[in-house]
Amino acid sequence: MRKEDLFPDLAPVDPAQRIRSSATKIRSLRSQVGHEGLSPSAARTLIDELTTVLEELAKTLDTRER
Repeated sequence: MRKEDLFPDLAPVDPAQRIRSSATKIRSLRSQVGHEGLSPSAARTLIDELTTVLEELAKTLDTRER
């Protein structure tokens, strides 16, 4: 299932830059870890960023295989 492009008129984000951005955001979540782990909001952010990175990696691998 593909996501619908919400902003088709915008240039696509460079996959490498998107991955670096996600890595930075994930690293910043370390400061939000408390005694009971991540807050629900931080856990959602983590899941969203990991999902986005995996999608970008898959997209990049797909284009390199062709």
